[in-house]
Amino acid sequence: MLRIAGALAAAAAAFGPAYAADRPVREAQQIDEPRLDPIFGQKRPEREDDRPRIVNDEEFDQDKKWHPLRDFVGVLTFLAPSNTDLSIGIGPEYRPDYFGSDDFEWVADPEVFVKFRNFVFLDNDGADIALVGFSGFSFGPSLRVVGDRDEKDNIALTGLGDIDRTLEIGGFAATKFVDRILVRFKIRKGIVGGHDGLIVDAAGTALLFRYGRLSTSVSANATWVGERYADTFFSVTPAQSLASGLPVYDAPRGMRDIGGSFNAYINIGKKWSLNPYVTYSYIFDSFAETPIIAQYGDRNQYRAGFHLMREFNLKWR
Repeated sequence: MLRIAGALAAAAAAFGPAYAADRPVREAQQIDEPRLDPIFGQKRPEREDDRPRIVNDEEFDQDKKWHPLRDFVGVLTFLAPSNTDLSIGIGPEYRPDYFGSDDFEWVADPEVFVKFRNFVFLDNDGADIALVGFSGFSFGPSLRVVGDRDEKDNIALTGLGDIDRTLEIGGFAATKFVDRILVRFKIRKGIVGGHDGLIVDAAGTALLFRYGRLSTSVSANATWVGERYADTFFSVTPAQSLASGLPVYDAPRGMRDIGGSFNAYINIGKKWSLNPYVTYSYIFDSFAETPIIAQYGDRNQYRAGFHLMREFNLKWR
C-alpha cells in the first residue's frame, strides 16, 4: 500500500538586527512545509550560518596545505552529503489484519523518511537509489522488505501456513511535473523470505493545495503481480485445502488492485507535523475470488490513521 509519507521542511535560521525589515517574510520560511514526495524533495534554502561557497579563484590560494582527513572526507561527499533529512514518527492505524480481510485492527504504525540529497530515499515503500537523475527524471535500484502473514493473524488463515517477511529487489523510475505532480513506477522481485514472485507498482501523487500550515495531496496507485506471488498469497493448494477446509484455488497473475489515498499535512511547530491519511483499494476479480477473500474477506480495503512526525536536519562539516 502506498502511503505518502509527509516529509517536513525548512529548519530555523539565525536573524540579526540588520534583517529586521524583512523579518515577517523570513519567519514564514521557518514554518515546516511538507514536501510533495521524498523522491524529489525540494532543496532547502541555504542557511545564513552555512559555510560560503567558493566564488572566485582567489579563495583557492588562501591555503595550500594538505589536510588528509578533511580531503578524504571530501572525496566521499556522495556517501556523507552536506545535508541529510531525517523524519521519524509514529501513530495509530486502523487497517485490515491481512490483505483482503474484513476484520480490522488498531496497530502502532512507525514511519521513517530519510533523504541523502537527491540520491538515496528511504520511506515506508522501501529504499530507492537514484543513480541517474536529470530534468526531474530519476531511476535506479529499489529494494523493500514486506511484512509476513501468519496463520494466527486471523481464523480465516488457519491451515494455510505462515508467509515470512520477504526482501524484494528491483528498480524504479520517477518523474515530476511543475513541482506538484509525481509519478513513480517500480518493479521488484522477492529473493529471500516468503515469496519469490514479481510485483509491479505504479503510483501518482498530486499536491492539491497549500495554505498556511496546511497542505493536502491525493494519490492513485495500481499493482500487478506475477504467478508466483499470486500463488503464495492467494492460491489454495490441495494440502492447504485439507488443512483449512477451503476449496482449492489457483490464482493467476494479473492486476491485483487499484486504489487511492488522501493525505493532509498540518505543521504544528518548527520541526513537528501531524499527517492524517485515509486509503482505499479495490481488489480485482481474479484475486477477490480466492476463498481466502470471497468467504472470509472483502475486496474493498480501507486504512486510516495519522503520524506525528519530528524532523532532524543533519549537517556534515
